[in-house]
Amino acid sequence: MKRTPLKVAIAAICFVNLLYMIPSVAVSGMVAAFPDQPQNTVLLLLTLPNLTGIAGIVAEPWLEKRFSRRQLSITALAVLFGSGLASFVLRENLPALIAASVVMGAAYGMQATLYPLLVNDGFEGEERSRVMGMVTGMLQLGRVAATLVGGVLARSGWYNVYLCFLAVLVPLVLAVLFLPRQSHSQELPQEEGDWFSLSGAVRLAVEGFAFAALFYMVNTHLSLYVEGYGLGDTALTGVISAAGCVLAGLISTGFAWFERRTGRFTMTWAFGILGALYLAGSLWISLPGAVLCVAGAFLGMGLFSPNLMLGFSRCAGPRRLAAVTAAVLTVVNVGYFASPYITGFLAGFVGESPADVFRVAGVLGLVCALGSALASRKPQAPLQAAQEQVR
Repeated sequence: MKRTPLKVAIAAICFVNLLYMIPSVAVSGMVAAFPDQPQNTVLLLLTLPNLTGIAGIVAEPWLEKRFSRRQLSITALAVLFGSGLASFVLRENLPALIAASVVMGAAYGMQATLYPLLVNDGFEGEERSRVMGMVTGMLQLGRVAATLVGGVLARSGWYNVYLCFLAVLVPLVLAVLFLPRQSHSQELPQEEGDWFSLSGAVRLAVEGFAFAALFYMVNTHLSLYVEGYGLGDTALTGVISAAGCVLAGLISTGFAWFERRTGRFTMTWAFGILGALYLAGSLWISLPGAVLCVAGAFLGMGLFSPNLMLGFSRCAGPRRLAAVTAAVLTVVNVGYFASPYITGFLAGFVGESPADVFRVAGVLGLVCALGSALASRKPQAPLQAAQEQVR
């Protein structure tokens, strides 16, 4: 059964969910606006949402016991809109901006947990894979759109980037109109939705942590690669990054097609593509080499993200799905945070240049691909049995 309005609503929610990153296009203006404040304090506007996002992720299963997923989605969108509007109005008050960023991050984390649950609730089988790929792709496409629009708005004042939060009104209205009032898990008898695969959840968390740590390399070291080797300036770095986001969005949109061909080895392909192209880019130090590193990261992300989101429903029944989703996403976010420390430590054994770091990450990606392939040789029997029990 086609449920186009629900698809549109979830896609719109995903399109705006990375808006918390929008101040990154106006860092110089932001720092200049508060000359009497330490730079690291001002940069909390960029870093705090990532940290408080974990709080939103962890809180969602607890809140779900008291409110429906529809109510939580509408609330998260309203909070996201309100925090963006407050940031624009209170743009001269740094403590207020920091407080708004804290709230903004919590709303992002809650919505990041909710959208895979909404897809798993509303769709089944191959349609679930198609929809999950589409809405996951919208995350990256929304990030690109916000970056481009925010960059234009910031020319007449850094704080104008917060005007992008007006776009949240669209998914807010769609959520009110089209999200189901009751989740699938609330309709099931207790015994039919209460199964859980610990081994599946642990594996998903380990693979998620590893991929997040390796992927984030492109955010921390691409600028160092391009500008450090004299290949271009910050504008070129931005163009390459934006192209990578578009690539990830397009690959995610076609995820169902890839999954039919890669099967249970989809995560293996994500690691393998990232590792191989990182390694190639580190050995061929040039602008095409930088493009290869970006392509490896975002091609891998285009397969990894929807596969991770679909993996939640393979690890737990509907009643435990929210808790498993929150737990795994928390581990993934820790992977993003730990990325520069992990790769920096390992690269220290061979060299600390951008090429050295990408080379180490590339080798690690291939090692993870091998480990994922070995773990995927056989279907998970306990999980299959649990699914049969639900049927």
